[in-house]
Amino acid sequence: MPRSVSPTTKIFLACIFSCAVFFSSGAEAQYRGPVSATAPLFALDTPTGYDNTPFTPPVENMLLPWDRLIKKLNKKGIGIVVDYTSESAIALNAGHGGDAGYAHQIGVELDLDWEKIIGWKGFITHAVFVNRAGHNLAADLGDHSLNGFQEIFGGGGNVGVHLVYVYGTQDLYKKRIQIAVGKMPVNIDFANSPLFCTFMNKSNCGIPKSLTRGAAGYATYPGSTWGSRIRYWPLHGLYIQAGLYGVNPYLNTNKYDRTGFEMGTDLYTGVYTPVEIGLIPHFGKNNLVGHYKFGFAYDSSQYRDVYYDNNGNAAAATGLPYRWTNGKTQIWLQVDQMLIRNGSGPLHGLYALAGFAKSDGKNSPYTYQIYAGLVDRGPFSTRPQDTFGVEWSETMASPELVASQWIRYRQGLSLPGNTTYPQSHITTLEVTYNIHAFRGLSIQPDYQRIWRTNLQKNKPTVDAVGLKIHAVL
Repeated sequence: MPRSVSPTTKIFLACIFSCAVFFSSGAEAQYRGPVSATAPLFALDTPTGYDNTPFTPPVENMLLPWDRLIKKLNKKGIGIVVDYTSESAIALNAGHGGDAGYAHQIGVELDLDWEKIIGWKGFITHAVFVNRAGHNLAADLGDHSLNGFQEIFGGGGNVGVHLVYVYGTQDLYKKRIQIAVGKMPVNIDFANSPLFCTFMNKSNCGIPKSLTRGAAGYATYPGSTWGSRIRYWPLHGLYIQAGLYGVNPYLNTNKYDRTGFEMGTDLYTGVYTPVEIGLIPHFGKNNLVGHYKFGFAYDSSQYRDVYYDNNGNAAAATGLPYRWTNGKTQIWLQVDQMLIRNGSGPLHGLYALAGFAKSDGKNSPYTYQIYAGLVDRGPFSTRPQDTFGVEWSETMASPELVASQWIRYRQGLSLPGNTTYPQSHITTLEVTYNIHAFRGLSIQPDYQRIWRTNLQKNKPTVDAVGLKIHAVL
């Protein structure tokens, strides 16, 4: 596998960064969508509404003296969020009844509005640091796929401090154009929604995980690479955005960049280029907001074919190495629509959501992922900040990978990907309810059912119950 970016790629990246610096004037405010209600440190820059939100997440703070201090700092252009998230789950059956896992994240976010600080109009910087630790219940069940009962586990875990991202956004031409530059995950901008992390299961929280598993280019929180993104609003409620990100196959590994502070690009293998078109309509007198987006991405890196060797034969049969393939493509289609409004905010209401993601089957472990669900924020008038959610998701393994696994299985050979039987698909169902218990504190009981863990037919269905706790200082 190539170990560095070509000189042409480096020049291209340098040009993008130089352009971003050059065009850093004459703008006002940023299009920054509302963050997830249950995870404010997962601050999304994906567009979710017409109105700009504050430069820092508008969270509740548990401690009133701290809350008053933060509000004073906000007026001076300094935003600080400190929070704690824990996710615990226990298996009820499938031969693993009683097995349990606990994982947590402690996070600190720093947002700086440089217009308030030094008069630099339209320029805001964002940085997030986390501490993650704990145990993955899914691993106890032999599941090493995109599924996971605790989304907060993994990626930057078991280190004291992990740098998630540090980047800046610059607005131009009266908010119609925004440029972002820095070390950042792809998924804070592309193929995402603040509704996804209503849920605990890893298959969709953050983004549909089939886009990032087996695809190093799609760096996802808490991993990040150097990159740039530009967004253009040709019409009110219609945006087009494109990005350019380095590809780091060793992201969040002990071998490289486990802490996120590695700033070099020596191990980058290519460039990941996503493009997304989004429409944000609203309907009726109650302003029922919808989000409709279609995206395409190309990863210029080389990936191993999952079936063929260099001679065009099945590598599993010949024993020769799997051949290298040039590039990987992905597409996604995502829809959510508010059906009933429960409050004034863009997330206050009953939403229906559905989506589809596809990756190149010849060099990806997963080909298709589809999901559908309902999210209701403020389901009861007496509980306006509670959230109910139910979601179903199914992910299909690459047919080429499955064919290769069957060849090895019939020969009595070990299978790649920590599998013990040829894979097919995995289905998840989750029902959750987030209780706003106190100012800055939420408690979320959760139920999950997983069919075919690790995408294996020979594994039993698993039921698990969980508990998520989120507290903001």
